[in-house]
Amino acid sequence: MAVSVLLASDVAFGIVFGVFVLALLVLAVIAIRWGVRKDRPGRQAWRQRHLDGRQQNGSGQLGRADPEGR
Repeated sequence: MAVSVLLASDVAFGIVFGVFVLALLVLAVIAIRWGVRKDRPGRQAWRQRHLDGRQQNGSGQLGRADPEGR
């Protein structure tokens, strides 16, 4: 009798732990997707600023153009 109770508790723990791990994985995927979605516009703006700086400098280097034209 004690063996069957022990096995039942192991099964219950396995189910609860499995649900916990699944929930943790789902939350991790949601957090990563949210971060990538929020980062994409910022990364595109950063890239555009550097491309604009390159075109304005004319030197082929990354950076901002000198506002006073030096």
